[in-house]
Amino acid sequence: MKTINIGVLAHVDAGKTTLTEQMLYQAGVIKEAGSVDKGNTTTDTLAIERERGITVKAAAVSFFWNDVKVNIIDTPGHADFISEVEHALTILDGAILIVSAVEGVQAQTRVLMQSLKAYRIPTVFFINKIDRVGADYKRVIKQIKWLLDDHICPMCEQTQGDTAYSIKATCPQTAGWLDVLALHNDELLAAYVENEPVSEMELRKELSQQTKKAVAYPLFIGSAAKGVGVSALLHSLSHWFSHTTEEASERDLSGIVFKVTELPNGEREALVRLYEGRLVARKMVSVIRADHPSFSVKVKHLQQLENGGRTGASAVSAGDVAVLREKSLQVGDILGKRVPQMKRFAFKKPPLQVQVHTDRKEEAIALHRTLARLAAEDPFLQYTQDAATGDHFIRIFGHVQQEVLLSALKNEQGLSVSMSEPLVVCIEKPSGVGAAVEWIGEKGNPFYATLGFRVEPGPEGSGLSYQLEAELGSLPPAFQRAVRDTCRVVLQEGLKGWAVEDIIVTLTHTGYWSPVSTARDFRGLAPLVLMEALRQAGTSVYEPLERIEVIVPERFLSTLLSRIVQLGGNVLEPAFHQAGVLIKGTIPVRTATRLKSSIHALSGGEGILISKPGGYERVAGKAPTKERRQLNPLERTNYLMRFSHTM
Repeated sequence: MKTINIGVLAHVDAGKTTLTEQMLYQAGVIKEAGSVDKGNTTTDTLAIERERGITVKAAAVSFFWNDVKVNIIDTPGHADFISEVEHALTILDGAILIVSAVEGVQAQTRVLMQSLKAYRIPTVFFINKIDRVGADYKRVIKQIKWLLDDHICPMCEQTQGDTAYSIKATCPQTAGWLDVLALHNDELLAAYVENEPVSEMELRKELSQQTKKAVAYPLFIGSAAKGVGVSALLHSLSHWFSHTTEEASERDLSGIVFKVTELPNGEREALVRLYEGRLVARKMVSVIRADHPSFSVKVKHLQQLENGGRTGASAVSAGDVAVLREKSLQVGDILGKRVPQMKRFAFKKPPLQVQVHTDRKEEAIALHRTLARLAAEDPFLQYTQDAATGDHFIRIFGHVQQEVLLSALKNEQGLSVSMSEPLVVCIEKPSGVGAAVEWIGEKGNPFYATLGFRVEPGPEGSGLSYQLEAELGSLPPAFQRAVRDTCRVVLQEGLKGWAVEDIIVTLTHTGYWSPVSTARDFRGLAPLVLMEALRQAGTSVYEPLERIEVIVPERFLSTLLSRIVQLGGNVLEPAFHQAGVLIKGTIPVRTATRLKSSIHALSGGEGILISKPGGYERVAGKAPTKERRQLNPLERTNYLMRFSHTM
């Protein structure tokens, strides 16, 4: 059986969930298409999704169309959830990108298209809402060609029928297909130059091939709410997206976990995209996890997606999505082996942090468990609890994500909680090289241990690299683990209080006295030596940036450039187009909100602002500091006194 996995993507309120409902309805899976306004859709199952009319979590449903099984991944549309969208993209065979015929290309539409092109995902456009007042799909096609990609092949057009939204199929020869397809086919290019005729069959075959290569894009129009144009889209799905071959099921198992959900009974449910082999119930499978030893799990309670729901399965084959219950699995885990088809995805660290607080002491444990569960389900949320104070901290991408999280804690979990204002999270990087060593038995060293460290700058984006210069066998394994794990904890707070990144830590000296030395000695001494080495190296503070793209009419260019520079941003040379000006650059996260809130006024209501995580930039001038929450090893007397009381 042929199986294809398709993502439905769009800017907020362009009609993602409505189109998904209509496809399920026309495929005969549901008796009536659900409505976002009525809160009765198939894929929006969370209370916050039904309440706000937005998709927060990626959801998966399936249907059959002719001889093809289609697994649909309905993804979030708001910018705060772009990381979840990008992760969903890595397991897709293709995507349907929806654009509203009224609002046209929006900021998130461009962000999504950039991600689709970066991952080379075959994509079909669907211009929705052609029945609405103010709809102008021809204007939107021009926007798509300028702002998204100009390799567009229209599949249908609006007609003057009984209704304002009647459509008919286009003629490939007169719809400009040859102009687009000739760019990637020498034979068609020759025919184009010589003005030779090309048959409709040839053009359709070539469009199918180029769509699968993600160099050309079919474009449909319609109204998902009215069911117009959806049938034409459904009939052609298998033409645009490749499916997994039968031979793939005979190979060794290869799959990846792309979604994890905790069920009300405490069990954890994992969705797995299978690339090769078969996942068989009651069999043991190996699991590969980044920065973690491999382990095995037993496949139990195996299900597969089927006709809008799920059904029990004895086995799930390559190309399909399997659902299994296993509490130890996390998003990103690989079952079996890694294969070339798996697109690598790096989890981006959210640049903002909020403290979650409850006034009710009896809710503290429930709050901790809930936040830990949410972080396990969503790898883009990073939850930590301060060991000394019990305070709860979680990382987020923006205000909407914060509101959704707060609503989930209050309304779904019944917790009485509040959140602090978001803190922009900076990082520290070593400025130079530093070294320190303390010897066992030496005056001032109360620990039965010898340790020496050298710290130096590491490659950008490398995080913490831990190396051994001392012989591996010079310390028992338990002492080695204590030193390594302590280093990771200590570097969560550098000289200015921020986590230290892009650093190479080399263990240069070791020593112990048997049998009196213990792992506690090394846990106690490591912070003193490591922080002294870091003090000698020095650190610089780096603040998070957002990469921005702003599209405005030319008459607003100078005003906008001045505002970006005023907010600490940097811009590249503007690109001029007959429809406006494209400005690219970066801006600090700390001022990005002010730019976003003023873009409407700065552009006469005609501007589009796109922002994505943009790395870090060294802070010029006085660097911001963060209050330390750990013992400070550089305050030696206080550290030693308090450390002795903690053990």
